[in-house]
Amino acid sequence: MAESFFAALRVVIPMMLLMLLGWISRTRSWITRPAMKEFDKLIFNFFMPALLFKNIYEMDFSQGFLIKEMVFTASALLVIFIFSFFVPRFLTNDGNKSSVIGQAIGRGNYILFGVVVSEALYGEGNAGAVVMLGVLVVPAINIFAAVILEMNRSGKANPFKLFLAVLKNPMIIGAILAFVFKFFNFQIPAPVWSVVRSVANSTTTLSFISLGIGLEMPEGGDKKLLAWGTFLRMFVVPIIFMPISILAGFREQSLCALMVVFAAPSAVASYPMAVAMGADGKLAGQLVCVTTILSVFTIFLWTLFLKTLGFM
Repeated sequence: MAESFFAALRVVIPMMLLMLLGWISRTRSWITRPAMKEFDKLIFNFFMPALLFKNIYEMDFSQGFLIKEMVFTASALLVIFIFSFFVPRFLTNDGNKSSVIGQAIGRGNYILFGVVVSEALYGEGNAGAVVMLGVLVVPAINIFAAVILEMNRSGKANPFKLFLAVLKNPMIIGAILAFVFKFFNFQIPAPVWSVVRSVANSTTTLSFISLGIGLEMPEGGDKKLLAWGTFLRMFVVPIIFMPISILAGFREQSLCALMVVFAAPSAVASYPMAVAMGADGKLAGQLVCVTTILSVFTIFLWTLFLKTLGFM
């Protein structure tokens, strides 16, 4: 079972090194946190929409859709979204913190972990289930995160106004444009596409460096909130939904994709998005860091458990 452990390790080590580079940059005064905070806005408004656009635009829809998996995942994500919206409010009265915890619970680092873990277990090029499920998962978790953060920022419960606010979110705009381009089979000129790819491929690097620059140890009540957010994302969600996935009959690559949906750490996009939308960026960054490091062990244990019982 060592392959699953090293697969998770291959994903996490580069992230940790990039965060370390950011931390060193701040301690050596190569860049200040206020300066990077301004750059976070660029990451949120430009780089991350480009990454989301690229991920959706490059998906191969010709293989057909995993209908059963998609229906199950959509139902599960809706339940998780409701859970993420209400439960953190019992942990703290601070909306800037509760919205960040809610985002962390429902928004896993799906694409980054999914492809690497699936190919490590089933061989290079055998991540079809992960990619196809990503057609649903990637836009859905970004929409849910935008709703949770926007509800906290504006406090507006009017469905129409909330819909417009979410629709203006750069991540949602990027996803919609990608689906429009795919639906009409619009071919992006090579010079333009090379720029889109370059910007998209830089997003994860810049996001983790920024995370390292802004990383601060939790103080007081934030330690408790960090522990609760980590526990809910990394333990409660998978412990509830993985047994249900097994009982629903999912196996092999489909179950692997679902494992990543429910057990992946909080997405790095959570941090700049929280900062840009006025939530607690410090807590968001800490949740990404802790869940990412912890995922090396949790994904290994889930894989070991599922393979030992013959489900994957």
